Amino acid sequence: MGKQEDRLIGFFGVLSKELYDATQKSEGWKAFAIERQLARMRKRARLSQAGLRDKACSDFAAINIVVGNHVVELPDPVIRNARHYITVVLERFNAGISELNIQETLDLGYMLDLWRFGPGASNGVSGTHTAQKIVQPMSCTTLCVPLVLSLRRRNPYFFLHDNLRKQDGYKVVEGSRLTTVPKNEETERTIAIEPSGNMALQLAAGQYLSDVLRSIGLDITKQQPKNKALACSGSKTGRLATIDLKSASDCITPDLVQLLMPTKWFELLVALRSPVTKLPSGETITLNMISTMGNGYTFPLMTLLIASLIYGFRCTRGGPNLFIDWTHTAVFGDDIIVAANEYDGFCKVLQGAGFIVNSDKSYSYGPFRESCGGDYFMGWDVTPFYAKDLSHNTSIYIVINQLLEWSDKVGMTLWQSLVYLIKLIDGEPYFVPEWESPDSGILTAGCSRRYKLYRPRQVFSKFDKNSEYAMMLAIGGYIVERNASLFFLPRPFKTKYEVRKSRLPRGFLTGWDPSKRSHASSANIDTTCSLLVSALKGEASENAVI
Repeated sequence: MGKQEDRLIGFFGVLSKELYDATQKSEGWKAFAIERQLARMRKRARLSQAGLRDKACSDFAAINIVVGNHVVELPDPVIRNARHYITVVLERFNAGISELNIQETLDLGYMLDLWRFGPGASNGVSGTHTAQKIVQPMSCTTLCVPLVLSLRRRNPYFFLHDNLRKQDGYKVVEGSRLTTVPKNEETERTIAIEPSGNMALQLAAGQYLSDVLRSIGLDITKQQPKNKALACSGSKTGRLATIDLKSASDCITPDLVQLLMPTKWFELLVALRSPVTKLPSGETITLNMISTMGNGYTFPLMTLLIASLIYGFRCTRGGPNLFIDWTHTAVFGDDIIVAANEYDGFCKVLQGAGFIVNSDKSYSYGPFRESCGGDYFMGWDVTPFYAKDLSHNTSIYIVINQLLEWSDKVGMTLWQSLVYLIKLIDGEPYFVPEWESPDSGILTAGCSRRYKLYRPRQVFSKFDKNSEYAMMLAIGGYIVERNASLFFLPRPFKTKYEVRKSRLPRGFLTGWDPSKRSHASSANIDTTCSLLVSALKGEASENAVI
């Protein structure tokens, strides 16, 4: 066990003891909040366990087999109405793009104009930044070649580049490459690294669907707070149910998409997907799911499909015509909120569509609801905080700030846990204004006028100023000019920090940020920080009563 894991285990031990002692003195929603923190605090801890990567890949392969064997079993009225809903909202959206799009479900030109490279790695090309990817031929699957060619011939910069070099600007690959990322101490999450050409167009299709969703009142860029608000309301009234799905992005079958989406869209999504993926072991498997986590259109497609299933289900119960009341309904990927009396029936619809309802995280009765990372008990916010990492001062600051916020919310101070974390800091702790990032120092209104903080170190890379893409990248904000040279900021493999000096802006007497904390919360946290400083200076014992 390494130093990082020793620190985490030690912190969880101190925190557990304090929380357990607090449960003996608390009741009601505060007792529930403490118990939930006790149960969930290790959820995202980066504690290495052998075999997690192999298990994640094995589970992915198993789900792929299940998806391949699943037969969609939905009542005909649900399918018919869900498909009609999607068709109508697509036609209405496209008619707003152009008067020539009457009763058209897909405007391919609009979709091609939405292309962009993602911020991560791509299969078949090197680098993660757009400036690195754009100068290389796009990697793509065989079915995606015509669409990549259409994109490159439509875009004047790609067209110029390919003509000057007398090339097509693409290279064919089989499909995606599977990798894993840490999820929690017991699980890793699988992500498919898509070919760059497929990904650029998957993101375009995803943005298209996101625009369509926005047109019907479901803006997924702003949906999380709405889900949380409805979950909070449901915990008070009991009238709303929250539903969570397991591995939802891997459970969308081509058959379901073909049943619900217009034919042009189904063919487009099939052309953009990766038909196979290569496992870390080197084995290549055929994908039975329409898309994976990592595919650029997975999330908005899932949101639209589930929204249409809600509509189709409600039509069988005498629901409204081509209308979903978003004041009492919410969909954000696999985070779903419906009326409590619809819970059982709609869960059957989801299961018939091929989704797996996570009954451990779905709630239709009782005083608790959770959605989009927000936990609520009888209307009170009981969301726990998670300690992921304690390997560096910056990660320690993140946990300290989370602990301070949670303690203020619950109305108690976990003194021993705070002291434990402070003692892990190498050197003197930095106290910074509340508007700074949580990894820069301890956020408090009572910071000194001049203060030190951590900032990510930026390493610039040069870009060829004679490239055909220079103006295109400059217009998009991907590159900047400095001393007659062009530079971009590549995504670092690991973030490195450096210490900077700063000061409060002219006219500011404190570091209070009213957009982040109320005056009372800011004052409470400031008092705790002052006592911490006193304790560190030996002016108070560690057993001080707060």
